[in-house]
Amino acid sequence: MDVPRRDEPTAPYVLTAHEARVLGCLVEKEATTPDTYPLTVNSLRNACNQSTSRNPVMSLTDHDVETALASLRGRGITRTVHSTSNRAAKFRHVLPEVLDLEAGETALLAVLLLRGAQTVGELKSRSERQHAFDSTGDVAATLEALAHRDEPLVRVLERQPGQKDARWIHLLGAPADERSEQLADGDAERAMRSDDDAADPYGEATAEFYDLLATGHWDDFGVQLIDLLADVDPTAGPIIDLGSGTGVGLAAIARAAPGARIHAIEPSKAMRTALHTRLMMDAELRTITTVEPRSWGSAQLPGQASAIVASALLGHLDGTERHRLWRYIAEQMPVGAPAVIELLPPERPITVPLTRYRSLSVGDYTYEGWQAGEPADDRHMRWTLTYSVKQADELIAGYTVTCLWRCFSVDDIRAEIEPHGLTSTWHGDAIVVHRPT
Repeated sequence: MDVPRRDEPTAPYVLTAHEARVLGCLVEKEATTPDTYPLTVNSLRNACNQSTSRNPVMSLTDHDVETALASLRGRGITRTVHSTSNRAAKFRHVLPEVLDLEAGETALLAVLLLRGAQTVGELKSRSERQHAFDSTGDVAATLEALAHRDEPLVRVLERQPGQKDARWIHLLGAPADERSEQLADGDAERAMRSDDDAADPYGEATAEFYDLLATGHWDDFGVQLIDLLADVDPTAGPIIDLGSGTGVGLAAIARAAPGARIHAIEPSKAMRTALHTRLMMDAELRTITTVEPRSWGSAQLPGQASAIVASALLGHLDGTERHRLWRYIAEQMPVGAPAVIELLPPERPITVPLTRYRSLSVGDYTYEGWQAGEPADDRHMRWTLTYSVKQADELIAGYTVTCLWRCFSVDDIRAEIEPHGLTSTWHGDAIVVHRPT
């Protein structure tokens, strides 16, 4: 099949992966949930981060969505809708007008934007909620029309060995699609799965050893929580356990605030596996704990929280995520409700030589945790964590992972929270941030 290719498409067609996801969601939701369309930033973020009907699965923040919308609006592809009856601005697309598309063409482009390379049969079934094609022949004809425009909007991929049917992709940019264009059926899924793993090297390597080697700080921190959460009103909302990890702190939070529910946020699939196992072994914790499988930046948060607990977590958050944290405390927590944030040394980057911080015998094997650190810049440390499994002096298995960590002092935190009207107090190893009374 002789289908034109476009190697260097021109605006407004060259979209980033985030822009493609936002635009695809606007088109999809206009057809499938017209009662809630146009969409707010919050509802659009949730649509972008769906774990179903999306390839790849993303974790966009409000900032990511707003940036993509601003770019799309600048190219005339989206519009902002203001209404006196709605406090939040809403957004709609005008893709058919910009690209002169029929309804079926719009539906196919939306599905390609959201799910990457697909066969004609897949496109027919996946576009049905937006547009009902009579047959796969109609879908193929529509794709051919889009491919033979002066500026083609789609193209067919060469069929790879083992593939039964050819697959189609859109030509609206989104470079991430190009990695999986030529993969055979099944290979794309494996590539996406390995990409997910690669995006979480810290959690993948650490989760296996976390409960054995890295939970000692909870011995002291858990005791501190008894005082810091003593006045929490459980009727005001759940306690957010930010960066719950394997759930090692859940029991301490429950003891410190009897009657409170817990909203555990943990984006790492590997960590959540251990967390869910812990919940299955403790019926009481299982009853009160909700596990949010996304990062803080993209998590669906409760309307109000009675407290926040963040143990060994703040240095993993970027500036946008911290801004969301301070804003949430300022706008969605009761006056005086504590956000307990454990601060870890050092306050500024230093060189830390390779040091063994824990050794534990389990059966015939000894598990060891080692760490070394070096400055990455004037605010960030690059930590190298090594986990080893030994029998006597023989190394049975070893794993090494690096992570970037932002260093904080108490003054750093106070400087960040001041514009949000928040205050803080210092207690042991934690700073407690809250709205002033």
